[in-house]
Amino acid sequence: MKDEIKQEYFDIVDENNKPTSQKVTRYEAHTKGLWHRTVHVYLFRKMNDDIEFLVHLRAKTKDLNPNKWDTRFGGHLKSGETIEESVSGELRDEIGLTLEPSNLIQGEILKRDKFPNREFTNVYYYKFQDELSSLSFNDGEVQEVKWMKSLDILKSLAENSEIWSASKNGFSEILTTLQSKL
Repeated sequence: MKDEIKQEYFDIVDENNKPTSQKVTRYEAHTKGLWHRTVHVYLFRKMNDDIEFLVHLRAKTKDLNPNKWDTRFGGHLKSGETIEESVSGELRDEIGLTLEPSNLIQGEILKRDKFPNREFTNVYYYKFQDELSSLSFNDGEVQEVKWMKSLDILKSLAENSEIWSASKNGFSEILTTLQSKL
């Protein structure tokens, strides 16, 4: 699997998120600090006055943050792929979800410079209204999923940050943005 990851190709963008027409492997992008694009999709549901997020335990074989809990699904845009194709494809591949466009809310584009991993992340929120049993995990990237209340996620991020791939501040910003859009 790690060799397959190294062979994925990304379209490179500049520090202003403009395409450069350069195409490199995932490995090159992550080792040379080249800017590229990703998508993050937060699955949520409203329960009474609270927002719950579908969190998942990342596979032990992931190259970034293996075996940690994550608040989002998604991944890198492959070379030639549009943002919309990536959102739909990541949800289908990771959790077997067929995207219902009317449940998708566009968020912000975040510039994330964690050299050598430099990304422009297109954030989306997806109102998931089905049963968890409707999801399937065929690509080996997800070990387990569960619903968590937003306040419980924030508490766990503060008290047990080492088990999460996200930061408390980052998740707080995501939650605030979603609340402003509902």
